Amino acid sequence: MLVSALEALQVLLSPQHLLWTATGVALGVMLGIIPGLSGLTGMAVLLPLVVGLEPASAIALLIGLMAATTIGDTFPSILMGVPGTAASQATVVDGYPMARQGLGRFALGASFMANLLGGVLGAMTLFLLIPLARPLILGFGSPQLLALTLLGLSLIAVLTRGAVGPSLVAALGGMFLASIGSATMTGEYRFVGNVFYFYDGLDLLILAIGLFAVPSVLSLLTQGQAVTPELQSSRGGVLRGALTALRHRGVLIGNSLLGTFLGIVPGIGGSVIDWIAYGGTKRLARKNRENFGKGDVRGVIAPEAANNAKDGGVLVPTLMFGIPGSATAAILLGGLATIGVTTGPSMLRPENLYLILVIAWTLALANVLGALACMGMVGPLSRLSLLQPRTYAPFLLVIMLVAGYQSGRRWGDLVAVVVIGLLAWLMQAMKWPRPPLLIGFVLGPAAENYLWLSVSRYGWDWLLWPSVLVILGIAAITIASSFTGAGPGAVLDRATAQADGGSDDRRTNA
Repeated sequence: MLVSALEALQVLLSPQHLLWTATGVALGVMLGIIPGLSGLTGMAVLLPLVVGLEPASAIALLIGLMAATTIGDTFPSILMGVPGTAASQATVVDGYPMARQGLGRFALGASFMANLLGGVLGAMTLFLLIPLARPLILGFGSPQLLALTLLGLSLIAVLTRGAVGPSLVAALGGMFLASIGSATMTGEYRFVGNVFYFYDGLDLLILAIGLFAVPSVLSLLTQGQAVTPELQSSRGGVLRGALTALRHRGVLIGNSLLGTFLGIVPGIGGSVIDWIAYGGTKRLARKNRENFGKGDVRGVIAPEAANNAKDGGVLVPTLMFGIPGSATAAILLGGLATIGVTTGPSMLRPENLYLILVIAWTLALANVLGALACMGMVGPLSRLSLLQPRTYAPFLLVIMLVAGYQSGRRWGDLVAVVVIGLLAWLMQAMKWPRPPLLIGFVLGPAAENYLWLSVSRYGWDWLLWPSVLVILGIAAITIASSFTGAGPGAVLDRATAQADGGSDDRRTNA
């Protein structure tokens, strides 16, 4: 462990790694500032571009972008009252009223400090969990991994906010798309028809770009107007806000730990975690609870600390089990596979351990760089929201098509990006969740391979193993609870709905 830590630190401090981390952070901040262009969009477009990079460089680019997006999204949330990403919805409730009172810079300073410390604490948790989880995970065989994969699918389908039925259908649709082409274990071709393009299967990069990047840009174009016509004036200092965040240590540390541990559960996502953090902080506040919703800095610190800390938690199932903890993590898995990094228990072998440590240290570094950069560039970065979508959206569409073609260098890839993008835009209009489809696409092959290995090695006796029965039982209870209105999924929904409802009331009053 110590040798791996030193090796990871050496990689982290190399000029090349620092350069790629800074590049990823810069891109992430830019994407976060423009509502509609989330980290999903950036990750989807970046995937083809990491092909050929050294693993450490590619990891630096992807992790830097993932961490910084949830820092940059603070700008529109506070200054314009528009969430930069789904993970910053709760920040609007108190952040925007503060900006209207002329305390925009103060609120930004507090949120950036919360982002910084939350992200670092999340990365430290990932680092500390490695020695604890390593013996357990390395003892898992294909039956337990298959059960965990099914558990991940059940949690993703249930905990995605919205109707359960569409989430399950989307997840199954993703598994179906993953089965197109040749089977990994047998080589048998399935669902290819007479279309030559399907013989190699559908590429994850194509699906990710079409599913998330294209609809985001199309939505911006159809809106046809800048995020805001003018910026709110503000007084107060960024530094004073940062120091104020440090004085609320209980809110800061408590919500960072909450975000980290909720992030470990696949499927919850930042859009739920920030509301849980906001609602919990308001409920536990002993003084001036009535100030929440009117511009209380605690209402900014809590969700921002939680939604940045969650990244460390999300990476636990993603890296150690190969089960993506969010849609962004699913794309990250594809990126790691593209550069030859196999996630799951094999990452905890001594020869691969340093890669997890590189990811943990890079996540902490990216949060520090992103928060400091945003603090120093509050003025100029805020003005990006004044740009009209027609000035940059066509350029982004071209970049997406080039990125799609770059992944396989086949003309069919361009057609696939356009077709999937239009279908995803339709799903977005119908309010059908898209992340379960992508995660089903990622987990489908893993479930099929683990099933094939389990049956070939143990017959069907593994279905009666106690560890398998426990995990499958949890998956069954989770799905059943979503239909009966009880259980952890429903409790989370009620908690977030309660906080969400309160915020709606406040917006109405405003």
